[in-house]
Amino acid sequence: MTPAVEVRELVKVYPGGTRALDGLSFDVGTGEVFGLMGENGAGKSTLIKILSTLLAPSAGQVRILGRDTRKDPAGIKRRLGVATQDSHLDTRLSVRQNLIFHGRYFGLGGRRTDAAADYWLERLGLGDKAAERVYRLSGGTRRRVMLAKAFLTDPDLVILDEPTAGLDPEARLRIWEAVRTFRRENKTVLLSTHHHEEARALCDRLLLLRGGRGECLKTPPEPSAS
Repeated sequence: MTPAVEVRELVKVYPGGTRALDGLSFDVGTGEVFGLMGENGAGKSTLIKILSTLLAPSAGQVRILGRDTRKDPAGIKRRLGVATQDSHLDTRLSVRQNLIFHGRYFGLGGRRTDAAADYWLERLGLGDKAAERVYRLSGGTRRRVMLAKAFLTDPDLVILDEPTAGLDPEARLRIWEAVRTFRRENKTVLLSTHHHEEARALCDRLLLLRGGRGECLKTPPEPSAS
């Protein structure tokens, strides 16, 4: 089976000579929850932007769902869901309007978009916020709306950058269960996290980044015995 993500000798050098990624290689299997961990400056944000087709690599090859990111970014985006740490919501619209606009932009059709929006509003505990304009929302609630957008179109791969940062425990558990359900449908999740507990709870494997390189690839450690 073709991996959901294939990265080969990936290099990213920014103007001025900063080398954010330095010969990184790894695969992510279909139906896997794959974690990214590393300190600030390790290259996680750069890697996520490249995998999301938002940033071009300096060298190397990246294939997402069998497609080359340089040759077919549009085809990849149609099958990809992304929730970054930055909020890309229209603050003048309501929560539900943001989801409806996103679904129709990706061609879901009216009824399917309405049903998907209602499902994810309920699933992520946003039902009481559906009519609220985004500019009135807290940062944590905006993050949940971004996550709803990422899952809304039923993509084959979702990329989640620190998805539970700033969320309360109840909201965090809702996100965890959404990730687990997505995986049970043989979909793939690439998850950046700083939390070892989250990595242990969700991830099949981890890539630990340090200085733009993959320090090691391993199964998340089990919680220590009490």
